[in-house]
Amino acid sequence: MHKGTTQSECSENATRAEQPCPLRLRLWPAVLIVLLHLGASVTIILANATNAGTVIGMGVAPLAASLLLILWWLAFSRAPRWDRVLGVVFFVLACAGVVYGQRRDGIFLLMFAMPAMTIGLTALLALTGRLRWPLRRGLCVGFLLLVVAGSAAVRVNGFSGSMVPHLAWRWNTAAVEDLPAPQAAEVQRTADLPAHAVAGDWPGFRGEKRDGRLFGVQFATDWSTPPRELWRRKVGAGWSSFVAIGDYVFTQEQRGKDELVTCLRAETGEMVWANRTETRHNDGNGDGPRATPTFDRGRLYTQGATGVLQCLDAATGATIWKQDLATNPGNTHLGFGFSSSPLVAGDRVFVFTGGDEGKNVAALDRNSGAFLWTSGWKTAGYSSPQIALLAGVPQLLMASDAGIQSFDTDSGALLWEHAWKITADSRIVQPLVLDIAARSVPEEGQSGDGVLLGATGIMGTRLLRIKKNAAAWNAEEVYTSRKFRPYFNDFVLHENYCYGFDGTRLACMDPANGKVLWTSGRCGGQLLLLADMDLLLVLSERGEVMLVRAVPEAYNELSRFKAMEGKTWNHPVIAHGRLLVRNAEEAACYQLDAR
Repeated sequence: MHKGTTQSECSENATRAEQPCPLRLRLWPAVLIVLLHLGASVTIILANATNAGTVIGMGVAPLAASLLLILWWLAFSRAPRWDRVLGVVFFVLACAGVVYGQRRDGIFLLMFAMPAMTIGLTALLALTGRLRWPLRRGLCVGFLLLVVAGSAAVRVNGFSGSMVPHLAWRWNTAAVEDLPAPQAAEVQRTADLPAHAVAGDWPGFRGEKRDGRLFGVQFATDWSTPPRELWRRKVGAGWSSFVAIGDYVFTQEQRGKDELVTCLRAETGEMVWANRTETRHNDGNGDGPRATPTFDRGRLYTQGATGVLQCLDAATGATIWKQDLATNPGNTHLGFGFSSSPLVAGDRVFVFTGGDEGKNVAALDRNSGAFLWTSGWKTAGYSSPQIALLAGVPQLLMASDAGIQSFDTDSGALLWEHAWKITADSRIVQPLVLDIAARSVPEEGQSGDGVLLGATGIMGTRLLRIKKNAAAWNAEEVYTSRKFRPYFNDFVLHENYCYGFDGTRLACMDPANGKVLWTSGRCGGQLLLLADMDLLLVLSERGEVMLVRAVPEAYNELSRFKAMEGKTWNHPVIAHGRLLVRNAEEAACYQLDAR
């Protein structure tokens, strides 16, 4: 086509000469849209390490670009009329093929497939400008079919902490399906356990007080030679952490159709006993149990992902009593399964039940499993119950997607509540009780007046001041920080400062005003505070163990080593000089040498 010749004139000339004329599309708007899409997505994802950033950068931006490209194609592309209509139809059908080519979570595959289609089609049209239009059209249709076929060859295999889909080949078998259940003859031994947890033990989720703080521990921090590995073993899927009592450790895992509670020797990793329940939970984040057992006076209290609550003889694994919380009236749909770890205080076991209004939190008799009281909002939630002393009154705190409530431990009567509803994702992290003026965790027997409540996405963290005047309680908002946004990564308080995760970045925050003082690169995962060493031990989402200074001046990493392979969300544990780590595929134990 000569300069100044219109498309219609070219077509007439081509007809007279019986030679087809290349179709000249107006491509510059499409190229501009694609470039703006790439720039926006990269900027948003790099600047925002939260799940909200992922949704916007990998979901909203590609969708907006696709809609703009459809508008360009229909109104400004210069393509033949019916090709414009059929092109949109083929694109929509290709997107539907990507989604419905998966058994589940296909919508998340569009985070990869939609940009591949829009960028690929734009590049293809730009590079084939000299070819005849029927050939270019056929290449575009073939490219869409190739993307659909490629999407059908993979599956969404869970998500990262910032909700980026993990992909795996469809024909690869999941690790939980490969791992056989232990033979009964191999796991009928008895653990020689103390009657009570003692110093150095780790009796439950995030420790005795569920605050992730560890005292009385010192070890060498030079990991130029990594800590000595004592053992490593395959485990069934699950996101439970460990309980460590004496010479034994306990955890929960999924093996085939069975949920297992397992007891291992701390020194060797050898299995001592396994308790089986024929049930299985599976969602987009993987199979298996989510809660961590609780040890109390020779018994183990466990919460299965489908709702099975058990009291076991910790020495043998024999079931003493069992309750199925999923049968509660008005059971709330818990998309990620029952994740709350049981809490034992006195002769009561406190659990989140997922029940109807007034039946969402429960106290059970620790000896018989009988329900003593129920209370609480009808709402979902993945946090665990926690005992606190506020305004001089012992109470049970329960954070959920609706906010936080406090109950009298004896009767279940509501003391106070604060509504802060989550509409996207879920509330998972534990509330942190503190003395607001001192910016510290109250010592044993001392009362706090503040509760730091985490959210997710763009919601951040909120500090509540708890007051009691005569018989009336009041929970007032002190501030809400949009810069400190924990999702499922718990936080700790040390020497007047809070340490935790803003999305997947480790951060230091001033609890007096919510100001973030520093952040690290992306790592995700969970952490422990080594209070006597002024250090954070971080188990990253990538399975790396890091030692980071718990100081407000700047991020200062001392050491790190690779402890695990695969996605690692489980909380680390230190007990009796051993570091215990696990994920959904393997568990390992390392010896921490004394200084």
